[in-house]
Amino acid sequence: MLISFFTRIPIGKRIEYNEEEFVKGLSLYSLIGLIIGCFLAVGYFVGNFLEIIYIKGLIITAIYIIITGGIHLDGASDTVDGLFSGRTGDKIFEIMSDSRIGAFGVISLILILMSQVLFFSHIGLYTLLLVPMVGKASVVVACSNMNYAKKGVGMGTLFVESIKAKELCFNVATVLVVCAIVPGYIVNIMSTILTFICVLMIGKWIKGKISGMTGDTCGFVAEISQIIFMFFSLIIGKM
Repeated sequence: MLISFFTRIPIGKRIEYNEEEFVKGLSLYSLIGLIIGCFLAVGYFVGNFLEIIYIKGLIITAIYIIITGGIHLDGASDTVDGLFSGRTGDKIFEIMSDSRIGAFGVISLILILMSQVLFFSHIGLYTLLLVPMVGKASVVVACSNMNYAKKGVGMGTLFVESIKAKELCFNVATVLVVCAIVPGYIVNIMSTILTFICVLMIGKWIKGKISGMTGDTCGFVAEISQIIFMFFSLIIGKM
C-alpha cells in the first residue's frame, strides 16, 4: 500500500486505501526508499555507460522525479514559500496551501534539482541506493513526537501522528543495517547519523515556526535530508 501511495511505481492492481494497513506499514517506510534506490541504480549504470558525468546525474534525477511523482519536490517548494515568507500563524499555512508557487519556492526547486544532478553525478552506487532510504527514514525521525501542525485534518495527519517509538526504531534500524551491509559502512553510518542530527535540528526549527509537521514539511525534510546525506558521504569519503 505504501508503495502505491508514495510512489508512481507500477505494482499491478492498485491496492485500496486502508488506514489500519497504512499505519502498520509505516514501520517499513524506509524500505520504500530502497526500492526507489534500485530504480535509480538503472540510471547510474546508463550514465556510466555513456561516460558523461553530469548526464548521469541528470538521468538519475529524472528517474527520481518520475518514480516519486515529484510529490516531495512540491512539498519542499510549498514549505519554503511559507516558512521564508516572513509571515506567522495561519498566514503561513495559507501560503503553503496556495496552488501557485512563489519566488522562494522556485529558488528552492532550482537549488534542490541542481544539487541532485551534481551529487548524483559523483556518488557511488551503494551510496545512491541509500539516498532515498535515508530520505524516508529522515521524515520518520523528524515526525517522531510531533503533532500535525494544522488545525484541520490534512493528508499528512495520519502519517505524522502515527509515527511513534516503534516506527522510529524500525526505520532507523533498517537504514543502519543496510548501511553496515554495503561497502563503505563507516562512511555510510557516519553520514546517516550526521544527517539524522541535522534533521532533528530542522524539525525543531519547523516546530518553532508552525508548532508541528505537515505533509508539505515532510516533503521538505525528505528532499533536504537526501542532499545532506550525499554531501556528508562525499566529504567523509575523502577524509
